[in-house]
Amino acid sequence: MTTLRGLVFLIAVSIAGSSDRRGVAQQTLSSPIGSSSASVRLEPHESKVKFRLGDPIALDLVLAAESGGYQTFLKSSRIDFPKVNVTPAAGWLQVQVQSLESPEAPGQDPIRIPVLLNRSIVFQQPGYYQITITMNRPDPSSTGVRTPEPKACCRETTNAVGIEILQRNDHEESELVAQLSSLLEQKPDTFPSDDFTKQQKPLLDELQDIAKNPLAANPQRMMKLVDTMRAAEDAEVGRIKKQKESRRQTAIRLSYLQGDDAVRAKVRWILADPEDGEDDTGLLMLGGLAHSRNLQLQLQLLQTAWSDIGHVPTETLQSALQRTKASLNHVPFVLYYSDGVPRNFLPHPEVAAERQRELEELLPSLQQRASPNREQTMAFLIFGINPRDGLRLRTEIEKVFGGMSPAVQNSLLKTNWPGVCNREFPVPSEPLKSSCGFTEPTGSKIPARTPVER
Repeated sequence: MTTLRGLVFLIAVSIAGSSDRRGVAQQTLSSPIGSSSASVRLEPHESKVKFRLGDPIALDLVLAAESGGYQTFLKSSRIDFPKVNVTPAAGWLQVQVQSLESPEAPGQDPIRIPVLLNRSIVFQQPGYYQITITMNRPDPSSTGVRTPEPKACCRETTNAVGIEILQRNDHEESELVAQLSSLLEQKPDTFPSDDFTKQQKPLLDELQDIAKNPLAANPQRMMKLVDTMRAAEDAEVGRIKKQKESRRQTAIRLSYLQGDDAVRAKVRWILADPEDGEDDTGLLMLGGLAHSRNLQLQLQLLQTAWSDIGHVPTETLQSALQRTKASLNHVPFVLYYSDGVPRNFLPHPEVAAERQRELEELLPSLQQRASPNREQTMAFLIFGINPRDGLRLRTEIEKVFGGMSPAVQNSLLKTNWPGVCNREFPVPSEPLKSSCGFTEPTGSKIPARTPVER
């Protein structure tokens, strides 16, 4: 697909000499107007108000204004997130703060922002619930710059929308878990299909011939070729995106199911997460862990995997452990807090301490792990363990360093030099002593790794 773009650019430059492309995105500004000119309301998403336990439950937040000049700040700091309110007070549990984003400023055409309630609320019992959302009302702004932090005067609660949640049969849920898991097994395409490549080849060959002598080309034929190939490329890109989004929605659907079969499936996908940025299925499962009814089973499965010397620890797995422990303690999982200062996110001391305790659990297992699991676990620990416990980790590395191949030794030192060869630590024994005596590789610095909210 990139070949087409390159050829089109080459031919266009050869024929036209240059291309003047205008269209800088601009923001229409107007003078601030009274708050009565803006409205916020809550509506059913796609008219649906009846659900079953474990279903994704969405409502639409609708923002409108009589004229332009309004800004909506829904995700600026942890102290002014929108708040989901549920009545009655029983039958549900808040597990997260609600995160929303407005893609644009409201005007006469309403903006509809889907609010997935499952992100912050776990409905534990069937029943009828009334939902409202308290948020910052749309702000008059002529600059698009954030106004001072909102006070009580600037918060607004929407109208109520009623939803009915029905019980889900255990057998029905087990079948649904199997169905969704089967769909997730079908990996989406990441590259154009063979059929697409075959269909494009003769057109691409012809376009390449034109590129060899663009001045002799028939402009009409060239443009027809370009338009045909671009249309096919857009369709293929759309197909791949649709596959990925369908898989993503399937994972979200599975993550909110509540039974034991769902728990096992969630943990399975978390353990399979390669953390390579290509497949976020395991990451999506994290958001549904608090919806599991059997949290003890969930913790047991996760803890077993964490202690398994055959499994390389990951941030996704550790985050799953932390979230499950928080749910068992009946507290919302919030990894960061702002301490009243917007954008000044710091780890909760309790979360940081628990993370370190979990990492320390892995230290004695290094000698029992086989390569490359052992080296990958070392790298995970080096980047995450508290510096004050770095000597304990270095001591464990020292015990197994001599049994590594020269290539693995070099890779470990090159990528994690400061953590392994810390000059503040006592001089290690051979062969690590001699290896650490080499000149420190240029640019070999250990980046600080702060917990990420996975």
